[in-house]
Amino acid sequence: MRAHRSPSTRALRRARHALRNPHASARSHRTMNRHLTALSILLAASLAAPLASAQNAPPPPPAQQPARAPLTGVQRFELRPSGISRVAFTSDAPIETVDGVSTATSGNLSVDLANPSRGLTGTVSIPTASLRTGNDMRDEHLRGANWFDAEHNPNISFQLVTTTLAAPLAPGRAVSGRVTGRLTLHGVTRDVTVPVTVRLVPLTAEHADMAQFGVNADMLRVQSEFSVRLSDYNVSIFPPLRLKVSNTIRLRVDLTAFRQAS
Repeated sequence: MRAHRSPSTRALRRARHALRNPHASARSHRTMNRHLTALSILLAASLAAPLASAQNAPPPPPAQQPARAPLTGVQRFELRPSGISRVAFTSDAPIETVDGVSTATSGNLSVDLANPSRGLTGTVSIPTASLRTGNDMRDEHLRGANWFDAEHNPNISFQLVTTTLAAPLAPGRAVSGRVTGRLTLHGVTRDVTVPVTVRLVPLTAEHADMAQFGVNADMLRVQSEFSVRLSDYNVSIFPPLRLKVSNTIRLRVDLTAFRQAS
């Protein structure tokens, strides 16, 4: 009978065999190395194939932009208190010039693009307390009861009544004319007629990055420059201040209104 050999005995015999036959052991290692090399090549090929396929695949089609309503006919535009629009003013007195501004505009405009003289209407408003001149004490005086009295007259507004513009509004074209409206200041409303320039600015694909600045719709830009007299609106200047504050105030209006969805 053959004696039973334990696992340790078999391992000892294999070790002695390897020592007596070093070439056989080397062949065994080479065979194992060849198998490992082949396996590595197969794994690399299997990983590279989907990667190459992904790299060679055509790019996905660009996302389709939602269709916009045609920029024709009567359109409504909204003023936003975003800082884009502004109403600036200058008091040029004998010994001092004061510049001020408000960027807190609000309101809306409606215009017939084909015939703006027939259909440009709307209202523009700024809070009286939003006027800034770069001097906090002076700004506080402007809001006070002796000047514009913001507590009882919280808004300065202009309501468009009639317009005369020379041509239809089209993208990129500046159209000039005159606007008649009602200006309310210090609780007093008076009719005024002022020059105006209007531009239609369509939103295109190249403006896509401007959305972060609040520019996300077609725009109507309205610019005007004119003068008003404070005395016409019951704002009195104390005699000692007439060297520093002018009764005639120059206004510069620069509005950008955004098209409202139909």
